[in-house]
Amino acid sequence: MIDYAKKILLGFLPIILCISCSNGHPTAQTDSDTEGFIKKLNPQHQFKVHGCAINYNGTDLYMNSTVEPWIKALGKNYRKVDSTDGANLTNLYIYDDIGVRLVERKNDKQIDSLRFRLERPEHDIKKETDAVIEEELKKPDTGQVRSIFKDAIDVDGVLVGAYPMHDEIRSKFHSKTRVSYNFTAVCNQNQKGEEFGIELSTSFNDPEVIDHMFFYNYLDSMTEEQKKELGRRTDENGREICGEYFDVKTMKIVPSYCTPEQLGEEKNKK
Repeated sequence: MIDYAKKILLGFLPIILCISCSNGHPTAQTDSDTEGFIKKLNPQHQFKVHGCAINYNGTDLYMNSTVEPWIKALGKNYRKVDSTDGANLTNLYIYDDIGVRLVERKNDKQIDSLRFRLERPEHDIKKETDAVIEEELKKPDTGQVRSIFKDAIDVDGVLVGAYPMHDEIRSKFHSKTRVSYNFTAVCNQNQKGEEFGIELSTSFNDPEVIDHMFFYNYLDSMTEEQKKELGRRTDENGREICGEYFDVKTMKIVPSYCTPEQLGEEKNKK
């Protein structure tokens, strides 16, 4: 009778052991802290988002301000580079020691974005090799940040950095695409700023690791006509280009060629 009971127990043992791997995922994998990542704020450069304010080491900053308060808070140890970001002419204030890049729009002198350079995952969806990145960083006027932003920032009580995506972040950020997550920072009562967006992109691998993070200003100072003028050009073969778009398959920005209708409208206006 005892031997029979042992056989019954051994028969159910594999089922009992497999309860922890239901849905094909061990329960330990649902918590990113168990995967070798220690989540903590950057001790020297603490960014904390509360409402529509970005607090840097005790100073509240706003995305709808000019660049001067940011430089006063972040310091004067930056490289200034002229650039074009989308349809806007910009100044880049690159803090290589911190690992961030502040983008200022030239035409209205407002902040366009604040970008953090994060640690690159082992399996990255981007096509650049480490050698290509290193060559770019050697250029004296490179628009890229030369150092990595360490650890994390605080977004409304959630630590966000180069960590695997997990439920705490997914509950706060909505998914824009399969590798992009967005959060809108809305002003609290009596805050003097404007709401702004935070975007995360990920490696699209397992684990899905956050590889890029930036704040961006919702306010766009350029009219649709100005954008069209900047996007209007011809390629090397003389084909008319009316703009550009992001191709998900190649993960690149590619030209959008003018349709006969668009060319006809331009001709009629002239």
